[in-house]
Amino acid sequence: MSVSNEVIADIAGYAAMSCYGVVGMAEQMQGAESVRLLPVQRLRKGVLVTTTESGLTVDLHVVLEAGVNMRSVSDNLSSSVAFTLSEIAQIDPASLKIAIHIDGMKSRF
Repeated sequence: MSVSNEVIADIAGYAAMSCYGVVGMAEQMQGAESVRLLPVQRLRKGVLVTTTESGLTVDLHVVLEAGVNMRSVSDNLSSSVAFTLSEIAQIDPASLKIAIHIDGMKSRF
């Protein structure tokens, strides 16, 4: 079975949004210091999927809730996305590398 990188990005984006402490996916504005939160329909813009000979790399650009433990949220996020990709897209977790990029912190209020 073959799954496109765009579908993988969508699955990873939705899995990330379901994790505690994640406010949203982020898009880095070119040439700017600011980050924009992406609407739910465009989550894939915050996910970069690359295929290499050794497997698949998924880079997640996220904005976390202010005050959360970044390490715990990142670990949870990584394992949740890996599990979801393994269940839905049948991607072998051993060939999957997930990189978390915390592009900002934001209060939910």
